[in-house]
Amino acid sequence: MKFIELLKRADRYFDRQTPILVLFLLILALRLPNFFEPYWYGDEAIYLTLGTALREGGALYTTIIDHKTPLIYYLAMVPNQFYFRLLNLVWMLVTTALFFKFAKTLFKKTIWAWLATLVMVLLTTLPWLEGHIPNGELFVMGFVMAGAILFTKSDVWKLFFNTKKTTFVRNSRQKEICYLLSAGAFMGLGILTKVPAILDVAAFLAIFWLILAGQFFNPQTKAKELGQTFTWLLKRGLIFMTGLLLPLLASVVYFVAVGSGQDYLDYGLLYNFRYSQSWSLDLGNELLNFAFSMPGKTIILLIVVMLITLNVRKLKKRTQFICLYFLFTLYSVLLSSRPYPHYFIQMVPALALLLIDLLQNWKEVKGTALKIGLIAVTAYVMLSLGFKPYSTGEYYKKFWQFATLKITQEEYENSFDSNVKDNREVSRLIHEMGVKKIFIWGTNPLLYAQSKTVPTSRFTVAFHIKDFDDQARTFSQIEREEPKLIVVMKNERDSFPQLEAYLSKYYLPNTQFDRMVLYLRQELPEIK
Repeated sequence: MKFIELLKRADRYFDRQTPILVLFLLILALRLPNFFEPYWYGDEAIYLTLGTALREGGALYTTIIDHKTPLIYYLAMVPNQFYFRLLNLVWMLVTTALFFKFAKTLFKKTIWAWLATLVMVLLTTLPWLEGHIPNGELFVMGFVMAGAILFTKSDVWKLFFNTKKTTFVRNSRQKEICYLLSAGAFMGLGILTKVPAILDVAAFLAIFWLILAGQFFNPQTKAKELGQTFTWLLKRGLIFMTGLLLPLLASVVYFVAVGSGQDYLDYGLLYNFRYSQSWSLDLGNELLNFAFSMPGKTIILLIVVMLITLNVRKLKKRTQFICLYFLFTLYSVLLSSRPYPHYFIQMVPALALLLIDLLQNWKEVKGTALKIGLIAVTAYVMLSLGFKPYSTGEYYKKFWQFATLKITQEEYENSFDSNVKDNREVSRLIHEMGVKKIFIWGTNPLLYAQSKTVPTSRFTVAFHIKDFDDQARTFSQIEREEPKLIVVMKNERDSFPQLEAYLSKYYLPNTQFDRMVLYLRQELPEIK
């Protein structure tokens, strides 16, 4: 009898979980082709290369460098691409469950939350925005959603979505501190995965501002009550910010302790500001060029924030939050004005919420106008930047041809990138030779990742060596370590004179590959 009752309880439980289970099945089906892809995507290969270097004892930002904050590289310390894709799959299943729960907190009814989550799943899983790749934005999303769920349990969230303070049960002091600290800490981990996550945080900080603005524009609010609310919010805001800063401070302490403090500051933190300003953009109009500049984007952001603030008593609370969430993440996407599809993943959760809120409350005149305006501006921005989503139909068509044996595995893999064929053969050679460190002059981090080798350089690609004017230091390292194999990509336009002279003296070229030349170190006779 107990076993039968247990089965009935399990049946009832899974019935209640049907909406999220359907989404899980959709994710599993759509991500199945991910596990049959070759090494072909540059950023993923860089993450895996740094992961390999870290497994081999390398020092992040000192002996091996990329310009993102550290967590993405530690997540990439998996054995190979398959396990990175598997981690990404599990991560997105958890993230989807968290987003679904967050959407239910906003929309109350399961059907609306499910529709919002469906939009999120499609945009973060299909290749349109490179959602099938383990990009940093996907991992950020998981941390932010975990923080968001914890934030919804705080009195700050409850007060914002209630018109009277007495309409909710307040947390104990200990619980409130715990919720806000942990919410901030998870969002801090998001920033440690990719810096633009700070704009997701801004959306939740905006709630503090909207609560205060709502009371300020209420004619019935007395000055004393406004002061009390300010103090109440300030205390909780400081707790939330403390939680946010704890992971960041812990990371600084860690890198200082291992002797990489200055390198972490230079490459993991400060370089992000340089990166956001390094892309030149000319839209043929001075006003448009200014609008896409950092000052221009910031001014537009502040104007829209003030418009929402001035209408804080006329717009629904949910509309205020979702519109600001969307606005801040759109600003984050446009920080560098680059049209890379995976950058737009960051705004997907807010976009999903915005679309469903628009559908559910289309009769709300001011709110509807605001939401349509934000969507229209986003569409215009994407067109202006020359945004081009990846083809989804072609992606699944190729996989179907491979799965039904209409094309061979090699044909399938070679269709992803022109370097795949050569990399497969060179990786086989590297494994046969037992080589652990190589140097590549050019842009082919895929070979490092696939062969599980570590660069004889602090950088994984030539454009970073050139960007940081690191040729002299790189060559000094090559001379010191004498890598058995050096690869020169044929499409690398910039010369490396010191390297060229060194190769002609100590290495034998192998030119049988289409995309690269391999240089094998000569075994010079000993001088007696």
